[in-house]
Amino acid sequence: MSLHAACRLPFLHPTAYRSLTTSSRCLKGNTRKPRLTASGMGVISEKSKEKRDSARQLLATTNRTKWEDTNRKIAALTGKLPTTNVYLAANFEQRQFLLAEAAECLREAAQPEMFNCLQNPLRAKFTLNMRTKKKTKFLQKFEGHVVLPHLLDFLPKSRVIALCKDADDAALAVEAGAVHAGGTELFTRLENGSVHWEEYDTVVAHTDWEPTLKKLRHVLKDRLPTMRNGRIGSDVLTLVTTHSVGISMESTALEGVPEIAFLDVIIGQLAWDTTRLETNMQAYFDTIQSNKSSRVSGSAEISTADDENLEEEMVLTQNDEFNQALTA
Repeated sequence: MSLHAACRLPFLHPTAYRSLTTSSRCLKGNTRKPRLTASGMGVISEKSKEKRDSARQLLATTNRTKWEDTNRKIAALTGKLPTTNVYLAANFEQRQFLLAEAAECLREAAQPEMFNCLQNPLRAKFTLNMRTKKKTKFLQKFEGHVVLPHLLDFLPKSRVIALCKDADDAALAVEAGAVHAGGTELFTRLENGSVHWEEYDTVVAHTDWEPTLKKLRHVLKDRLPTMRNGRIGSDVLTLVTTHSVGISMESTALEGVPEIAFLDVIIGQLAWDTTRLETNMQAYFDTIQSNKSSRVSGSAEISTADDENLEEEMVLTQNDEFNQALTA
């Protein structure tokens, strides 16, 4: 089951939709595996490269065409409302709901007599504006971290490794929830690959380690702590607590459409009351806004909404998948 939401906020694409869904799948951060390259393998042939590039180009062209067609259709149907209570939804502007109304619709279909999934996570899919002030340049990725007002206790905590300044800090970091904490010895274990990739999700470090962390780039890859991603600081205990209970956000690109990117997050459980869901949603909005790159284009197409008008601006649109779920 899913709903789509449109929200007029900075850094969110104005004409795209944010999908609000409920499903049993959880975050996959704990199951990531490094890409292994076997020694002795031959070089990829030119023919294989051509096939791969051709397939990628076809995917990009298809995505681009579909995205442009969708935008044209949305623009053409804007303001076109049905005059009867029985109509073909594809021929009119999609019906819109407030967040509270949309959540209630999902709860009706999630009752024990129907799908029986009130405890499922409720997901929100953001469509981000990746345009910059230069028309031919786009942001590559959006990253952020947020500690929600209402913690997602039904999800597993992130497993954090802490590179500390001294042994006392390491002991406190373990008490705070770090799976491993230490100094030079732990750094050497990470550098040698003695700590398995699947034993941890995030690495945080004291600022004293910043000059030498580049030695771990080939091992940690996207888990490498930097000042930019907020995983380096003077207070390691706060970093451990924040990254063990917080939510890390990373956008996903759409091949062939560099103007936008998608961000899939969990705002709570379907059984939660609407106030808790709205509070967590607001926290995501604030984090996206505070982490917005200064390179993002200030186009007039990107409009803003005051906090007091947020509930009026957060409107949800019912789609065919949800219609089918209700009639099943």
